[in-house]
Amino acid sequence: MIKGLIFDLDDTLTIHDELYDPNYLRIIREFFPDYKNNDSEILEVMIQTIDDIGSKKYFSRYLDCKFGGRDILWADCGGYGEIGEYLQNIYIEAQQEMWKEIFINLGISKNKLNLHEIIHTYKYYMWSGIKAFEDVIPALSKLKDYKLGILTNGMQLHQRKKISTAGLLSFFSKKNSAIVTSSECLSGKPYEIPYKFICEKLELSYPEIIMIGDTLDGDIQGANNLGIKNVWINRKQIKKDQFLEKPSFEINTLEELDKILNQSIL
Repeated sequence: MIKGLIFDLDDTLTIHDELYDPNYLRIIREFFPDYKNNDSEILEVMIQTIDDIGSKKYFSRYLDCKFGGRDILWADCGGYGEIGEYLQNIYIEAQQEMWKEIFINLGISKNKLNLHEIIHTYKYYMWSGIKAFEDVIPALSKLKDYKLGILTNGMQLHQRKKISTAGLLSFFSKKNSAIVTSSECLSGKPYEIPYKFICEKLELSYPEIIMIGDTLDGDIQGANNLGIKNVWINRKQIKKDQFLEKPSFEINTLEELDKILNQSIL
């Protein structure tokens, strides 16, 4: 019998991935309106630079947590534990180095840089875009009979700030609820440790939970590996034939979650 629902955060409950590329380009076009390279060329340089410096240089020993440079670029990092303490000491340096190297690789003169303003403007644009999908609060409001959890790859304080900014904290900060981030357990989905961690917090076993997430190679693969029933929320209606991982159920909106929870096989 299902007693708990575990949700992914980014692109399951809150808008996330679609913020990155537009805001990378927004910074370049706003601060350097005469820059001539096309959008695809700019993004290729920026994404590669952020990965090389933010992920592979500063975060190389923590890649199993399944986040890296692009998250560090717009976060005010910190929190408890090994990763929180590490990031608190290096994130400003990492952010500055990523931006400096981006402009070098784009061929933009250092003399034109106001790095402080660029960093804070980018963070403002990213946080301004954080919000819950329209179906989220109505769906969560119907789940009073279940224990609720969020299991998310990311930094402890950063992910909790997203939850709060999106207006969802009240659902996951009361008794019989839990929030677990990969930075806390030094491991991210699809590895077992975070699933085990949240089940311990909720005092539930794998057969008693169902995982709801948007990534087949993260949320769903991890759940499948452990025999956890799962729901793939396919908001973009991607053809799953191109993936090896098969979810227990598939929905396009959280409005459809009721039908799954009412099925006798659960």
